[in-house]
Amino acid sequence: MNIDRNQEYIESMNQITLSDDQKEQLIKNLTKVSSIRREGSMKRKIGIKKAAIIVAACVMVFGTTVLASGKATGIVSDIYFGTKTGNFEKLTKLEKEAGIDVAAVKSFANGYTLKTMEVTKSSTMDDDFNRLASYKSIRIEYEKDGLPNIFVSMNPSEMYYSGGEDSDSNRDTATKEYEGITLHYNYDEYLSLPVDEEATADERAREESDAHFFISIGSDERQTDYVSNVTFELDNVTYIIMGFNIDMTSDDLFEMAENIIDAE
Repeated sequence: MNIDRNQEYIESMNQITLSDDQKEQLIKNLTKVSSIRREGSMKRKIGIKKAAIIVAACVMVFGTTVLASGKATGIVSDIYFGTKTGNFEKLTKLEKEAGIDVAAVKSFANGYTLKTMEVTKSSTMDDDFNRLASYKSIRIEYEKDGLPNIFVSMNPSEMYYSGGEDSDSNRDTATKEYEGITLHYNYDEYLSLPVDEEATADERAREESDAHFFISIGSDERQTDYVSNVTFELDNVTYIIMGFNIDMTSDDLFEMAENIIDAE
């Protein structure tokens, strides 16, 4: 691995600051999600699809992140300026820029409404951080008064198979079929520890055996966060609907997925 390049990415992430209170909290959560990959542990658990989910989460707030994933590949997301908008009528322009046709809604049936949307750019990588292939995605952030924001990332499906790995569907918390499309729901727990605190033997054992439990290092204090997401594929585009520490069931997120599919 190119250590200098890896350190460059880490330092660039550490310099990112945002003023919005809610995003600051999300940044803390996402740092815990991504730091475990930067340290290179648990690669045996992280397939290219799982890596893409975590990248989608990080880029929604950071604008950029890097992580190692799977047997021989990783994903790096780059800052991509000039496309962010709160005008849903500009979706066609974003689709043209990203090179993908997507299904999207301005508002969900549960009351979540569009806040912003933009194009993002990412690349798959090998273990030495050499870029292999680049692709563009569309991400949309939705808001609802008094509740955490929900994020939707729309990615070209072929990027998930660039690492030659199988689907991560065997780790699904729940699945549902809708209009001939399989919806995959996952609920993951992230334990974040300060650099001077060791995980217990029981926690390390659970890390090895539980596909939904991850330990990361570098937080200010011991804290647990929960990430809920639904993924599905529609017309060669993979959709990731994601929330952090949200009080929503799998059925709630499945309904949001169904709203998107119905908008096709």
